[in-house]
Amino acid sequence: MKQFSSLTNDAKQKTAITLDDGTLVSVTLEYRDNQRGWFYSLNYGATGFVINNRRLVVSPNMLRAFRNIIPFGFACISAGGSEPVFLNDFVSGRVGLYILESSDIPVAEAVING
Repeated sequence: MKQFSSLTNDAKQKTAITLDDGTLVSVTLEYRDNQRGWFYSLNYGATGFVINNRRLVVSPNMLRAFRNIIPFGFACISAGGSEPVFLNDFVSGRVGLYILESSDIPVAEAVING
């Protein structure tokens, strides 16, 4: 599991993480004040898999629906379990974003399945 460590409190930001197999996942985050929340888009370079403008929510794997298509996941964890609704959520440490490697997926599934 790799945490996005370079996030700021900029309303629009782009970052990338290299998976263990060397492929790149590009993630764009955008804070929308009128919707009081963060939205994400991602591009998985190895396959051209793209997701655009989905709301960022607290989840052990927001990409679970695509688990048979892509070999990674995307987790959002917050202090107290509340949704990411503030511009400074990443800088304050209240919310953490993580890319789940294929070896992390069974752990996320165990959390989901309780």
